[in-house]
Amino acid sequence: MADTQISPATPVDELLAEARRIRDRHHGTRVTYSPKVFIPLTMLCRDHCGYCTFAKPPARLGAAAYLSPEQVLEIARAGAAAGCHEALFTLGERPEERYPVAGEALAALGHASTVGYLTEACRLVLTETGLLPHANAGALFPEELAALRRVSASQGMMLESLSERLHEPGGPHARCQTKLPARRLATLEAAGELA
Repeated sequence: MADTQISPATPVDELLAEARRIRDRHHGTRVTYSPKVFIPLTMLCRDHCGYCTFAKPPARLGAAAYLSPEQVLEIARAGAAAGCHEALFTLGERPEERYPVAGEALAALGHASTVGYLTEACRLVLTETGLLPHANAGALFPEELAALRRVSASQGMMLESLSERLHEPGGPHARCQTKLPARRLATLEAAGELA
């Protein structure tokens, strides 16, 4: 298809073949992966995403608001023993802004914010187990990105959509301040500036 034009009428099988050819030319055919263990630091979240199956309110947790440092290390060590090379932290965004129990739990752990505790948990996992931590804390401010950069291999963020319409009443992000497109884009811009 290199010499032919792609049009809306191009059959799907031809489009897929061209996509494979381009991928293989630019990226090769080798697929790699790195086994990772998931560490659910907290299942609390300040947002109310209409589709989320991860976050839970305090009454439905059935456990403490946050994993303790000992629990974090127990999961990380079990992952390392099973052959994992990385630790992916899963958590909600800024639950201390919504739930008093989150703020109280953080204070008991010696931290003022979820991101502060996440930074410490990443440092623990890195220094105690050698696993590479991945921090997926969502919309962050530059100083938070900088702090996590020192102790994490990557910082992921879901950017589901840039549509403001999703924030309208009845939409999946109607009560989700951290999901505002401008807020998500500001995080990406700050990450780029910090390289």
